[in-house]
Amino acid sequence: MEFHKLLRYSLISGSIAILAACSSADTATTPVTPVTPTTVTISGSIFASDVGSASVTVKKTDGTTVAGPVTTNSDGTYSIDLLDTDLATDLVVESTGGGFVDEETDLNATAGSMSAYVEGGSLAAGDSVHVTPGTTIHADLITNHGKTPTEAQTTFFTAFAYNPDYTVDPVDITDPASNNADDASKLAGWRAAVLSRLASDLGLTPEQQFDMFAAMAQDLSDGDMDGADASGPVLVGSTGVTTPTLANYISTTDSFNTAEIANLEITYSPPNMNVHGKNVFKLTIMNTTGGGAATPVTGLVPGTDLMVMPMMYMADRIHSTPMGGITELGNGEYEVTAYYLMPSRMMDGTTMGTWDLKVTANMQTVHFYPNIDMAMMNNTVRVQLKGVDDTIIDMNGLEVPRNYNLFRDGLSQQSTGSTYDFDVFIAPMENMMSFPALVDGMTLTSGMGGTPYDVNGITVEASVDGGITWNTGSTGVTDGVWSFNDLNLNITPGFTNEIRVKLMVSGETKTDGGLATDPDFQTFNVTF
Repeated sequence: MEFHKLLRYSLISGSIAILAACSSADTATTPVTPVTPTTVTISGSIFASDVGSASVTVKKTDGTTVAGPVTTNSDGTYSIDLLDTDLATDLVVESTGGGFVDEETDLNATAGSMSAYVEGGSLAAGDSVHVTPGTTIHADLITNHGKTPTEAQTTFFTAFAYNPDYTVDPVDITDPASNNADDASKLAGWRAAVLSRLASDLGLTPEQQFDMFAAMAQDLSDGDMDGADASGPVLVGSTGVTTPTLANYISTTDSFNTAEIANLEITYSPPNMNVHGKNVFKLTIMNTTGGGAATPVTGLVPGTDLMVMPMMYMADRIHSTPMGGITELGNGEYEVTAYYLMPSRMMDGTTMGTWDLKVTANMQTVHFYPNIDMAMMNNTVRVQLKGVDDTIIDMNGLEVPRNYNLFRDGLSQQSTGSTYDFDVFIAPMENMMSFPALVDGMTLTSGMGGTPYDVNGITVEASVDGGITWNTGSTGVTDGVWSFNDLNLNITPGFTNEIRVKLMVSGETKTDGGLATDPDFQTFNVTF
């Protein structure tokens, strides 16, 4: 009985709802005005360097064009209109054609295809999208190789140690006007120039570097930059050239390590163990004037006629590294000592950044890009001690302890027994671009506006017995190098010796953490 009542009430309720719907249909309603999409403008640039007269379109990831084409200005800039409703969709800003001046060869060239992937919802009216070689490889991983944006970002970062940022406006670092740009813009421009140089070193024309970008993305499609994808070796277009691994950016052939400019031919010869820490290499400088046999360039004065500046380009910063001396060996050869603060990549293959070795001889400048490996983990190449009251103002405007970099400079056995001479090179930090050799009487600057620090007295000590006894080091003819003689070390293979080092500058003992209560030494591990 109750069930029948419930059924009857349900039917009555349904009938009422239907009648109400019919009644409302007979009643005049206010029509809904459809929302009309508005036009928004985005701008940006196509850069490899500045690519003028390029055709720019905006597409969905399925290839559907939503805006353009428009043509870039002579400086590579563009402006394009699209509907605001399209901004919620994943988009690709794509460029084809146009002309540019190749940074490496200084030749006029025609650009190939370049692109930048933009995640839906990340753009607004007035925003900029700058298309570079890096954004092109990243976008290619998504649009042509099935990577998710996150996977593409991770894969790219593992290979190149940065993530391409389409919001950064790159500048041509070969143009003196770029000196006024910020670091992010110069860094973006420098990364494009590196790939231009790489293409040249591989024997590719400026036009073929765009095929190289596509080949790099294909190479990375399996997660590794190793010259092959899941199907085998990856070729650059129809050139027959396989994609390079980052480890082979500097090859073992002289032609790869040789750069020519004006009337000079400069060859970089890395050491057999091209590792971070102390690194001694050779430069051979020849004069090619006249078209005949090249002749050695001799008598170049370090710091005046011959300057060497290593620069590390990382994902979030640019920094230099301490330098030793330059010695002329004769026949156009010069021996150079650099103290690399860090390797190009970690043991697991993760790239830390790219070293740019800038060499200027007789006012002519060339660049090399050495791959600096990690040194053996059981042989310490560098330690740091920090100032206590000795501080600097860092790039963020913060007052921080000054870093003193202590590098293992040498270890040599005495003629008999197990006594050794141990040398340490010390380079304090002034700012990210300056790490001078520590010498008595110098004045250290203190970063971004800090108080200068006068060096009045230096004491360096070493202990091989856990700090029970200490030997005082002495300086020689080489600035920044301190030597300890007759240290007793255990030469048993595999045994790790510990050499503790203390540093006192201007009466202040430096510590490992920058506080007076922190340990006042650092330890070099040494094995044989």
